[in-house]
Amino acid sequence: MFGLPVDAWVMMTFSILVFFGGTLWALLHTLREEDRKLRLLQSQSSIDPLSPRALRDLRAWMEAHPSDPDLDDGEALYRECIETLRATDRHFYDWSEAEIERLDTP
Repeated sequence: MFGLPVDAWVMMTFSILVFFGGTLWALLHTLREEDRKLRLLQSQSSIDPLSPRALRDLRAWMEAHPSDPDLDDGEALYRECIETLRATDRHFYDWSEAEIERLDTP
């Protein structure tokens, strides 16, 4: 069949399906997440910019680099995230009320 052995056709078909299947899944997942963000922004005009883990990482970075020239930007982002979390009722990332209450501003 077209000069290639059957196992080559099987492998090529499998590879194409895996590649396009994975790509299609990633695209659809991303579009659903972006649609969810858009609906949140339309309903409350603000959305939490960082996940709980990202905010913890940012806090750890700020504490580990107190003399970094980008520290002011990091602190501003940290404060913005906390203010947004406290000002909004619905969040994009999985924040619990207890986590939000424990946050302190630098």
